[in-house]
Amino acid sequence: MEQVTLILNGQVITTDLLIAKAFGRTPSSVRRAIKTLNCSDEFRANNFAQTAYIDKQGKTQPSYQITKDGFVLLVMGFTGKQATEFKIKYIEAFNAMEKHINNAYQQFNEVCKQFNQRKDDVSDSARDMVFWKHEKPVLEKILYELKNELQLRLFNDDTDIKEEGAK
Repeated sequence: MEQVTLILNGQVITTDLLIAKAFGRTPSSVRRAIKTLNCSDEFRANNFAQTAYIDKQGKTQPSYQITKDGFVLLVMGFTGKQATEFKIKYIEAFNAMEKHINNAYQQFNEVCKQFNQRKDDVSDSARDMVFWKHEKPVLEKILYELKNELQLRLFNDDTDIKEEGAK
């Protein structure tokens, strides 16, 4: 397929002449297709700018500068081998874009899930640290008391020593 785009003032456009050449049509048939497109006046004004060019005989001929959106709308109505090839490539590009967006969306969701889980873990840890600050002294005191209680005592008190010495 022929090159159908050019850059004008930083915007990607095409013309009825380039479209005619790429799709094996006459420029007048492309202009006729533009005029008969079933679209709003606003869409037509935003996507099909009337202009002119000088033909080989030196005559001024009408022409259109066409945006990407205008191009797609126009060409989707074409029939023939080149039009079918374009439509298939457009569908493939759309599917590739959809796949890319879905993959990016899945990755985004996965990272959000990991982020939120980690944030919750850290929040739980911070909350646990606050609780620990209050629980630790109480538990240490209980442990100290239980540890002392569990220590084997050789002598319960002074009376045990005297009784053993008297025997």
